[in-house]
Amino acid sequence: MGIGDHPRSRSLEIVSNHQTHSDSLKIANFSCHFFFDLFHHQLIFCKVFLLCLYLQNFEPVKMGVKKEDGFLSKIMPPEEQEILDEMDIKVKKYLRGESANFEALRDKKLKGKLAVKEDLYGKSAKAAAKVEKWLMPSEGGYLEAEGIEKTWRIKQEAIVREVDISSSKNQYDIVLPDLGPYTLDFTSSGRYMAVAGRKGHLAIIDMMNMGLIKELQVRETVRDVVFLHNELFFAAAQKKYTYIYNRDGTELHCLKEHGAVSKLQFLKNHFLLASINKFGQLHYQDVTTGLMVGNFRTGLGGSDVMQVNPFNNVVALGHSNGSVTMWKPTSAAPLVKMLTHHGPVSALSFHPNGHLMATAGTDRKIKIWDLRKFEVLQTLPGHAKTLDFSQKGLLATSTGSFVQILGDFSRSQNYSRYMTHSIAKGYQIRKVLFRPYEDVLGLGHSMGWSSILIPGSGEPNFDSWVANPFETPKQRREKEVRSLLDKLPPETIMLDPKKIGNLRPLTRRKEKPNKVEREAEMEAAVADAKNSVSTKRKTKGRSKPSRRAKKMQEAVERAKRPFLEQQKQEEELSKNKKQKISEQSELPKSLQRFVSKKAAS
Repeated sequence: MGIGDHPRSRSLEIVSNHQTHSDSLKIANFSCHFFFDLFHHQLIFCKVFLLCLYLQNFEPVKMGVKKEDGFLSKIMPPEEQEILDEMDIKVKKYLRGESANFEALRDKKLKGKLAVKEDLYGKSAKAAAKVEKWLMPSEGGYLEAEGIEKTWRIKQEAIVREVDISSSKNQYDIVLPDLGPYTLDFTSSGRYMAVAGRKGHLAIIDMMNMGLIKELQVRETVRDVVFLHNELFFAAAQKKYTYIYNRDGTELHCLKEHGAVSKLQFLKNHFLLASINKFGQLHYQDVTTGLMVGNFRTGLGGSDVMQVNPFNNVVALGHSNGSVTMWKPTSAAPLVKMLTHHGPVSALSFHPNGHLMATAGTDRKIKIWDLRKFEVLQTLPGHAKTLDFSQKGLLATSTGSFVQILGDFSRSQNYSRYMTHSIAKGYQIRKVLFRPYEDVLGLGHSMGWSSILIPGSGEPNFDSWVANPFETPKQRREKEVRSLLDKLPPETIMLDPKKIGNLRPLTRRKEKPNKVEREAEMEAAVADAKNSVSTKRKTKGRSKPSRRAKKMQEAVERAKRPFLEQQKQEEELSKNKKQKISEQSELPKSLQRFVSKKAAS
C-alpha cells in the first residue's frame, strides 16, 4: 500500500479540494453581488431620470381623473354621473338666464354688487333644485307625437286606452237634458265639484270615488255657483238673490244686497264673496262677519264676465264696450281700465302666476296680455265664450261644442294648438274649468257636464299645507281655524302686493304759516322793496320829494299785494264753508243723510 492509497491521506486531499472550491465560490458570490448592486443602482438612476423627463414634459394626472381635449374631468360611476346631470338640468330651470358681462363694467363697486347677486342667484337655484328633487318626486308629462303626427289629432278614446284604470275613470259624460245648461266649480284641492243647472239643480260630488254627496232642487233659475273656503259651504246666484248653503243642502243665508247676480267669485285669502249683478253693481261681502265691504257702480252696464287674479286678488270685469276693468274693495274707481277688444268681451282668464291674462271678444280674437306692461303678447284668431288656464299654463278655449287647448311649450309666451275635442251631438258648452292637481278638464254644457283627459295640465305634486285632496275632518278643522287667523284685510288688495311691508318715502307737508309769521314775511318783503328803490339824484324835476315818496309807496304796495290776495282767498273759503254748514243744519234730520259728503266738505 502506497502513501496515496492511505485512507487518511485521501481525506486530507478531499478537505483541501473542498476548501479551494469554497474560496472560489465566495469570490464568485462577491463578484455577483457587486455587479447586481451596480445594476440595481443604475436601474434606479434610469427610473429617476425618466420620471424627471415625464414631470418636465407632461402635467400630473390624479387618480380618478381622466383627461379629454385638454380638460380634466372626474371619473364617476354611471349612477352618480346621471344624478349630477339631472341636477344640472334642474338648476338651469331655476337660473335667471345668463350672467352679466362684468368685463364691460368699469365701476368696481357695481361690479362687486352684481357678482354677489349672481352668486346668490346660483345658490338659490341649487337650493330650489334640491327641494324639487326630494319634495316634488312626480313629474308631469305632455303628449309627444312621432314623425308627422300631430298631438291635436289624438282622440280621447286613444288616450283612455293607454292610461291606467284610475285615470280612465276621469273621462265620463253625465247627461241631464231637462236641467241644463250647467256650470261647475272645484275646491282648491280638486277633490269636490259643485254643479249648478240653469233650471235649479244643485249638486256636490266627491271626485275621488265619484260619489254624490248631496243634490237639491231650488225650483228657480241658477246662474252661477262657487265654493267658499272649503267644501262645507257654497254660494249660488239664483233668480233674485244670492244664497249660501252648507254641505247638507240647508239654506244658511240670503244675501239680498247683491241683487240679481250674474257672476260670483270668492277671495279665499280675504274671505270675501264678490259678485256682479245685471245692473253693473260690484259687491264685496265678508262671509265671516257679514259686513258689506264694498258696493260700487261700474258705470259700464251689466256683465257676466268676471275673474279673480290669483296673484294679487284683484277682480277683473269684462264689459260690452270691449274694456276690462280691475277693482279692489277699498276703491270706488277702477285701478285699471284697458281697451282689449273692438267689441264686447266674452271671456277672460288669468295665468296662475298672475302676470298673463287671456281675453276673448266678439271681434273673433283671443289675446294674451302681459299685465306687468299692459301690452299684447300674442293675438290668436278665433272666438271663445269661455276661457281657463290650468296650473301648468295650458289655456282651454271653447265655443259652441268645440274645445281647443293651447300650450306654451317654447316658454316664450307663444301659444300654439295642443289638443282639440268635440262634444257629442253638438251640446253647447257653457263653461270649461281645469281640475286642480289632475290632468282633467271639466266641461259644463247644455245637456249636463263632461270630463276629458288633458295630459300635462295639472300640477303633479300637491302641498298638504295648501291643498290636500286626502284631508281628514280634523285636518280640515285645523286648516279652517288657521286660515281664519291668517285672514288678510281688504286693504291688502292692490295691483302690486310686493309693496306691502315697504316704507313709504318721507314727504313733509307744507304747514300753513300763522298770522304772526305771515306779518313777519310781509314786513321783510316791504323792507326789501324800500331798499330796492334807488336814492340816486336825477335830473331836475325827477328827484322831487313827492315823486320819491310816490315811488316808495308803489314798491311797498307791490310787495304787499301777494300776501293780501292770499289772505282774501282764505277768508272767502272759510266764508263758503260756514255757509254750507249753515245750509246743511237748516235741513231736517231725516234729510241730512242724503247730503253728499263732497258737498258737506
